[in-house]
Amino acid sequence: MSSSASDDDAHLPKLSEDIVVDHILKRLPVRSLLRFRCVCRSWRSTIDGSRFVDLHLSHSALDASSRYLACLDWCDPFRSLCSLYSGVSLTPPSKSHIEIPFAAPPNCYGFVGSCNGLICVTEISRNGYRRSMYLWNLFTRKHKAVPRSSVEKKFLTLEIPRIAVGFGFSNDYKIVRIYPLYRRGTKPQVEIYSLSTGCWRSLDCEVPTLSVSRPAVFLSGNLHWFASKSCNQWDEVGYQQIVSFDVTDEVFDKMALPEEISHVDSVDLVSLAVLNDLLAVLISRRAEQSGCSKQHSVCSVWVMRDYGMLESWTKLYTFEASGLVTGFDGFTLNGELLMKIHGGKRVCWNLITGHEANLQSSMACDLVTVVESLVSV
Repeated sequence: MSSSASDDDAHLPKLSEDIVVDHILKRLPVRSLLRFRCVCRSWRSTIDGSRFVDLHLSHSALDASSRYLACLDWCDPFRSLCSLYSGVSLTPPSKSHIEIPFAAPPNCYGFVGSCNGLICVTEISRNGYRRSMYLWNLFTRKHKAVPRSSVEKKFLTLEIPRIAVGFGFSNDYKIVRIYPLYRRGTKPQVEIYSLSTGCWRSLDCEVPTLSVSRPAVFLSGNLHWFASKSCNQWDEVGYQQIVSFDVTDEVFDKMALPEEISHVDSVDLVSLAVLNDLLAVLISRRAEQSGCSKQHSVCSVWVMRDYGMLESWTKLYTFEASGLVTGFDGFTLNGELLMKIHGGKRVCWNLITGHEANLQSSMACDLVTVVESLVSV
């Protein structure tokens, strides 16, 4: 550059730091921000700062392009890849396969849950027992191994797979693990892992009987499971209540289900989910098409419009699936319902249009919604 050009640039107006941060940097994807940490020390300090991490997360949570569906394919021969689907189109973008940094083939992995961009991942043994656990931000490529606890080591020797696990956030990221009654004279045990301390601790409290056949759902500072009607934690029907666990106060509570769900024995499948920041219950009933023996499912979607207010349970949708529904994967961040259909199909159902489309993932996979963030482990 000529000296005159340099002099002209010196007199050009410069953007203030607040404008750069609030109107430019917070809108950028994590990949770009990680590169921009190398621009100068002030940018590195800004991007690494907790204020900017929170600011960027707040923007990402409202930006459809920053929301994804993460998929772990159990049929992957190396079991070391995670695929990202767009939260809008459910179509894998180019270069969507991300290496799982802690993967150790031929181990199998599953999702416990996702919160603010952090995913809790667990290693699963052949008998279904959840072993090693990790907290992972797949956008920053950082992860942290969760240490084993003394309680876990005791149950590991018993090889008991029926353990309820949940992941949530309330001023701290916490993993909640609930061990069942496993022999006469014992009682269920609860332990909590805190990311800030990096340690497990036991919680002395009365524990309701939970059904652990479905993942925990996190909403409004609470983890949610179904209360099992019997001592059999694998019961799929007969639910009458939802058990909640307050991640802040660390106490259990219960809330009733709509009467139409809790008093109907013909319900084949029931599942918890989150729809537009509302607690949702998904149910499926088996039906037969007139004139033929082919079976399909009639499904309903209920939401609790005011959290904790039982009278606010509302049935939003009832629809017929293209086949027999064998499982619900919950909703994408743009409101499409993901379902497993008997015969090896995975489909998504659009609440607005009523259109059902095949999903390009296999039946043997684990799915979780995730938002792009800089949250650190």
